[in-house]
Amino acid sequence: MENHNILVVYPHPADSATEASGTVALHAERGDKITSVVATYGERHHMQWLHDEESKPAAEQDPAVARMTLEEYRNFKKREAERIAEVLGVNELVFLGWNDHEIYFDLDKVAEIAEVIRRVKPDIVITHLPIHNGAVDNDHPNTGQIVMKALETVANRVRQFDGVDAYHGVKQVFFSFASGEEVNSNSVFTPGIVPDVWVDTSAVIDKKIHAIDQLVSQGYHGETSRWIVEARDGRWGMLAGCAYAEPFLRPTAITYDTLPMPPRVVSKEYEPTVLHSGRTTAHNVPSATPPAAYLLHP
Repeated sequence: MENHNILVVYPHPADSATEASGTVALHAERGDKITSVVATYGERHHMQWLHDEESKPAAEQDPAVARMTLEEYRNFKKREAERIAEVLGVNELVFLGWNDHEIYFDLDKVAEIAEVIRRVKPDIVITHLPIHNGAVDNDHPNTGQIVMKALETVANRVRQFDGVDAYHGVKQVFFSFASGEEVNSNSVFTPGIVPDVWVDTSAVIDKKIHAIDQLVSQGYHGETSRWIVEARDGRWGMLAGCAYAEPFLRPTAITYDTLPMPPRVVSKEYEPTVLHSGRTTAHNVPSATPPAAYLLHP
């Protein structure tokens, strides 16, 4: 079995847990190398932890949280990303330190991602769908656009002119989708954009839940993470013919010598019409949020 070198690029720590984390966990288990790039610390998104604290009477508020600086909050979010990477089996975690909610397409950011690609030399890249559709914050599609331009950049360099060799090792890019982009059973808000790859993540759904459990700052831990997985991954699984699934879209078509029929499909036990019969539920997965996750200074 040939091992892959996979580069995952997302704008926020939460994206690394909610979008393709099941797929990442599967590849990590099979021995593939995973490099996860987190562009920002997500300090301007889903600040549920802070809002919950502010809503308490002054006498009940945690003084450390009430006086928390932006840098302290970034460090808190950074630790969440580190725990997510550990849960999923990520080999290397890279923080770019970009300002959250301020990811715009510019050549400096392209060059930064291009340098990561040259160093890591992936054969597979996973990033967010680079299309604006009004369903999610623009940091997501902008990151996807920056990644695609970076891939073009590394492929069009000449040592004589640029001092670096071209890199043509990326065989495929897989675009993932954020929650809220699904509009009905087979489409997203952008007309004509339909996933063409479904990964059965049922065997590692506990790892995805445990990864989301780390997002205390966003209020995603506990029962919320289980609802996220049931509502999204369970729904995608119904379309894919399994308990839980993650969808992707490829920018480049793949040609097969024969019709693709994986072993699990031709197995006598495979019954695509029996979608959720007897499956477990995400709500039964024990919590993986460590006590230190609630502490500003563990």
